[in-house]
Parts: sequence; structure tokens; C-alpha cells
Amino acid sequence: MGSAGIQTSALAIGRANPSNSGLSIGNTELWSGSSWAEQNDLNTARQNSDGAGTTSNALAFSGYAGSNTGATEEWTGAGAPVGAWSTGGNLNTARQGPGGAGVSNTSSLAFGGETGSPSDRTGVTELYNGTSWTELNDLNTARNTQGSNGTVTSALSYGGYVPPGNSYTNVTESWNGTNWTEVNDLNTPRQGLAGAGASNTSALAFGGYNGSRLGDTESWNGSNWTEVNNLNTPRSNLAGCGIITSALAFGGYDTEAKEGAELWNGTNWADVADMNTEKYNNAGCGTSTLALSFGGHDTDVLALTEEWNGASWAEVADLSTGRQVLGGSGTATSGLAFGGTPPRTAATEEWNVPSNVVKTLTD
Repeated sequence: MGSAGIQTSALAIGRANPSNSGLSIGNTELWSGSSWAEQNDLNTARQNSDGAGTTSNALAFSGYAGSNTGATEEWTGAGAPVGAWSTGGNLNTARQGPGGAGVSNTSSLAFGGETGSPSDRTGVTELYNGTSWTELNDLNTARNTQGSNGTVTSALSYGGYVPPGNSYTNVTESWNGTNWTEVNDLNTPRQGLAGAGASNTSALAFGGYNGSRLGDTESWNGSNWTEVNNLNTPRSNLAGCGIITSALAFGGYDTEAKEGAELWNGTNWADVADMNTEKYNNAGCGTSTLALSFGGHDTDVLALTEEWNGASWAEVADLSTGRQVLGGSGTATSGLAFGGTPPRTAATEEWNVPSNVVKTLTD
């Protein structure tokens, strides 16, 4: 096995197949100082290799891959905050508290939000293509601080604040790529909730506020919402990501800003490692094993971004524009931040992470 790095940040590179020592595998794992996480594999699986460098810039060379090999491969990216935010095209409608859906920063939706006073809720829906936003058909019920999930052709919006004033709603709408259609309501009206799910037929709604902080969790099967087990810590104005069987809840507010995170396994929530900074009104994107939290508020508005690797949180590059009550979509390698306050903004930022590269230099 090759290796690189130091005691608190190291790479393990390649090894013998534990089922057959005559065969090699190309597994690469990153040590954070407390746990290992799998990374991208070597191009040439091998054992008894040599390694040198750091977790952000390493070499693997020589070894046995069925026969002796002199192949050299270069690793870049792991263990360093290589991701960065860059400026994208502005929303057509500046707003705070929009919902978001989408699989990347070149394919995302923003919908709903507040454009001015508390009564200025909007149903405006916009599609982002990696360069600019295009207005599509509106939500039927204008709202902000809703739960949301899905893709640009199959999304869901649920709950939120609706006019007049600050009324809590349980209205749910389904997006088919062209229009929003009202479907069956949440069991518990609320705002400031978070959501997870892959489509408009599979969703998880959790947390929120309707006069008190909620831990209520509901599961959507495409027809109805069903109450399931609650968050361990009731909270509102949190972020979430993942799918209906494996979701992550992080940040939020009960009597104070929260740094806590919880992992959903399809049945129950379990507390996992805290974020480094407590925050609420943050946004997020990604999966339950690789996620981002960005923006929010603690004692002030935050530009802070943190990355979750399935075991712990690490601070990475900040947003260019600090903001709270913003929208988020995409993944932890191709994310999108849009809208927010103060002041209400149309600003959009794209998060990109160069793939942890394993490239062959010589054979």
C-alpha cells in the first residue's frame, strides 16, 4: 500500500484484494485525523506501491498490478479546500426565502420567495442553465421559506409563509417541468422547514415553525404525506439535503442558532458531528454523505461555507456575498446559491470543485 500526508491528514493508496492477495485494487482513502473516507480510485489498481506528497498533491508510483509496474499517477484535490464560488447570472426577480431544486449548477430551479414587505410573496419560478435564469410558470400559491426538493423537471414545494401577513401553510405543489399543480397538503402547516428528495414523488419534510419550533417529519409518496419519526432537536430555519431514505438536517434555530446535524436512515434521525459554526437561515445542497452548508446567520450574516464528508464538517471557501434566507440546489461539487438578504438580492453564485484527479503521468 502506498501512502502520503501526515498523522492528521493522510492518503492510503491501493492495496491487495483481501479476498485474493494475488489481485490488486485501486482504492484511495483519506484520513481526517479521526476517520477514513473513500475517494476516487487509482487508474491502475496495484499493491506494494510507493507514495509521496500531501493529501492535496501526491504521487503514487511503482507496485504490482499483475506484474511489476512503473506507472506513476498524480493526485490533486483531497484534503484541501479546492472548491470555490464564482459569480453566476442574476435572478430576474430579487428575493429572499426561495425554494430550490436541481442536480447541478447548470440545471436548477428557484421558486417562490419574498420580494419586499412581508405581504410581497411571489410565485415566480425561474430555470438556471449555468449562465442565465429564464422565467417559467408561477407557483399557484405565492410563498417563501418553504420546503423543496427535486429536479428541474420533477420538483415539489410545500409549506411556507403566505399572505396576508405571515400565515403558515400546508399547501403542496408538484412541478412537472412546465406547470405547478396543487396536490395533497402537509399534515402540519409550517414555515422555515427543510426538505430532501429526488423527485415530485419522493420527499421528506422536516422541522419548521408554526408558533413553536417543530421536529415533525413527514414522508411524501407522490400522493400523500405520512407522519414519521421526529427530529431529535426541534428547529426551524434549517437546511437539508439527500433523499427519502438517507437525508441530512443541519443548522437551524430553537432558542438560539444551532450547529447540530442529524442523519435520517429512512426510519429514524441520529445526531452526527456538529458543524463548526452555529447558524440558521442557511442553505444547503448535496447528499447525506457529501453536502454543503452555506450562508446563514449567527450573530451576523454569514458568507461561511462548510463541507460534510459523511463523518465531519470542514470550513471551505466563503460565498462572495454573505447572506441569509437564501436558496440552494445542486451537489457538493456543483452547487448553486441564489437570492437571500440583506438586502434582498438576485445574486447567484456557482460552487465548483475540480474532481479529485488521479491522472497517469508515465507507464
